[in-house]
Amino acid sequence: MDDTLFAASLETLCRERLGGDGPLSGLQRLSGGASMQSWRFGWGDEPLILRRMPEGLSGDDAAIESASLSLDGQADVIERAGEHGVMVPAVRARLRPEDGLGEGFIMACAAGEALPQVLLRDPAYGEALAGLPRQWAEQLAAIHAISPGRLPAELPCRSPAEMVAELEQRWHSLGGVSPIYALAFGWLERALPALVEPSLCHGDFRMGNLLLTPDGLSAVLDWELAHLGDPVQDLAFGCIPSWRFGRYDQMLGGFAQPGAMLQHYEALTGHAVDPARFRFWLVYSCLWWGVCCLVMADIWRRSEREGPERLVIGRRASEVEIDLLLMLSDDLPSPEAPMPWPEAEHATENGVPSGAALIGAVSGWLDAQIADQASGHARFEAKVAINALGMAARDAAMGPGFAALQQHRLADIGMDAGTLRKRLRCEPGSVTRMQHDHLRRLAVENCLIDQPRYAGLAVARQLWTSPP
Repeated sequence: MDDTLFAASLETLCRERLGGDGPLSGLQRLSGGASMQSWRFGWGDEPLILRRMPEGLSGDDAAIESASLSLDGQADVIERAGEHGVMVPAVRARLRPEDGLGEGFIMACAAGEALPQVLLRDPAYGEALAGLPRQWAEQLAAIHAISPGRLPAELPCRSPAEMVAELEQRWHSLGGVSPIYALAFGWLERALPALVEPSLCHGDFRMGNLLLTPDGLSAVLDWELAHLGDPVQDLAFGCIPSWRFGRYDQMLGGFAQPGAMLQHYEALTGHAVDPARFRFWLVYSCLWWGVCCLVMADIWRRSEREGPERLVIGRRASEVEIDLLLMLSDDLPSPEAPMPWPEAEHATENGVPSGAALIGAVSGWLDAQIADQASGHARFEAKVAINALGMAARDAAMGPGFAALQQHRLADIGMDAGTLRKRLRCEPGSVTRMQHDHLRRLAVENCLIDQPRYAGLAVARQLWTSPP
């Protein structure tokens, strides 16, 4: 939709639904939003947020999970949560077909900062982070206490076994081939927890979806993955490595260990959190995010094909390989020797420039001439493009060599890639030392191409290259 028409339609909606004369001001798309669009704007003196389905996408296309809640359903859940003391922005208006703006809703713009990169580094939020484990527990306890009878009928409800099976089916439909993912699916199938009475789960409770001021938590955002299920899933979700934002050793959101949060939650609810159940949901959530990375790339292929953001997220699936092996290492036999770290430097060139050199040159130019001169969402998109070019350059320079090494290792194991993948899925408890060594090296090789600065890679290097 044309920007002028978009603003005019939004202004008409505000005048009819919110009252007053405005004006509409400061309309700006917020950075990120790979699965949904978020826009900040003002209507008169009131700051507001528009949550909207991206143009050209249906709900199924934009969903990172097949059971994602519709935007109208999200608004319903937000309203119920607010009635029960959960810190949510008030829903101010819902989009209708006649508005011409697609599916979505307008909500109050709560004060605070959501970007983990700011929250975890700015000393101004130090006291807020110190008190966050308690508030984290309080909000989840309040969410889990809401009666399912007061919630939308469309709210998904699935058992852990159904969730694992559906996730694996989607992984296969996306062309998933990682033997490490196959191993994790086999592990999950054998570690399924006993059923519990379903509770409302936020489904995406983590840093990045929480607003903080220097005084503490101010709002819980992004309810598209709300569902009925095991409340321990919510407790574990915010602890997976991808939501630690570079602080790998701080399991809870990159700012703390989960112990205090879990103790507060147990005191508030009277329910002890079983460590085995917590670990199951930690592994599941980590694997879920890896499959969601592939979903993002699939959305790009099937629909918009605009910008590389979803494709870049698709390559983050290799981070999850590192994370899964680190999580499951206690259940696997240790390789007989420390692994040698792969050579990750590009070869010195002369003569005709290689494809990797050309990509690197374009990336450097884009960084210096475009990204540094842009602002807002345009700067964010330029940085994403630079990241994509870096992946492509490393893939061109190192990919063929790594692929050859992988084939040699498979020959030594005596299996092709497909056979190994099936064996790991069906018999995760029979992994050999040689197979584990191959999986480690494979994960490192993939991540060195996709995300060489990933924090989990440094942890893996320290653990896997040192003598036991």
